[in-house]
Amino acid sequence: MDKLLTIVIPTYNMEDLLEHCLNSLIIASNLMEQLEVLVIIDGATDCSSEIAHKYETIHPQTFRVIDKENGNYGSCINRGLQEAKGKYIKILDADDSFDNEALSTFIKSIKDTDYDLILTNYCLKNSYGHTTETKHFDIPFNTPLSSLMLSELGAHMAMHAVTYKTDNLRRIKYHQSEGISYTDQEWIFTPMTTVKTFTYIPICLYNYLIGREGQTMNFSNMSRNIHHNLTVMRTLIKTYTGTPNDSDIHEYLKNRIECLAEYIYTLYLYNMPKVDASQLADFDKELRDTCPPLHLYAATIRASRLPMVKMWRLLGYYTNDHGLHNFFRYRKYNPFK
Repeated sequence: MDKLLTIVIPTYNMEDLLEHCLNSLIIASNLMEQLEVLVIIDGATDCSSEIAHKYETIHPQTFRVIDKENGNYGSCINRGLQEAKGKYIKILDADDSFDNEALSTFIKSIKDTDYDLILTNYCLKNSYGHTTETKHFDIPFNTPLSSLMLSELGAHMAMHAVTYKTDNLRRIKYHQSEGISYTDQEWIFTPMTTVKTFTYIPICLYNYLIGREGQTMNFSNMSRNIHHNLTVMRTLIKTYTGTPNDSDIHEYLKNRIECLAEYIYTLYLYNMPKVDASQLADFDKELRDTCPPLHLYAATIRASRLPMVKMWRLLGYYTNDHGLHNFFRYRKYNPFK
């Protein structure tokens, strides 16, 4: 490997935001020489490829454009991992950006390190470019840390914060699910099983754009794509159940998968005004066999002080034309008082 850091940018029809993303990676030339940027064009039908190729022409030592057929987010990560020449690897979504100064500091900071994982802060930015929140970790910084310390971070982890050693992912033949959304959850789960040592650098490297129309995280898309979230959950469960209970990373995986389960059940049973919950019911029934501890944990998930999942199971996986939102929000009867 002849690069220090590979940044993989999955790109699909992001012509309006791509230049801002790529400009955020332009730093001093001596630092850019240590940087590899793989812009993966995922069958885009707009001008994303042309925009990316301009940067490749101007900075051929850093930028490389890979045009491929559409395969969704995970296929871009898999291709990027296959092509990466950097010692470390990090993902940057095409509608997000890095802080130029923080990127310079980051490259200088990791030059002589050999950690399995590097954590950094990230900022939530609105469409006006204003920071609405900064996510950080309450752990020692700029010092070697054991993977045991990750256990308390499971519920708060996000892909924006992590940078992995590339060889670790290749060693486990990491493969992210393709053809579906929300696979960033896999990125902060399965690769963690390779982490023995890590460090935390308290700089706000990643700027995460929130509130953009068309994002996979808006309610309209999430309502249609419930099977995407459930497919990802099934993948994570395989990793979780296949990891020994006495491993250093087990508690992190447990906290992370419980957090995601709570998010999914609450989203589709409580927050969504209209959703077909039949797929979630099928998943919940499977869970009794595939991961009994998680099935028991789900029974404790509450909404409006009601044991939501426990009631839902008791009522025969109740549903109606308006989904479950109104039932759990406004139903006064609580048999578990």
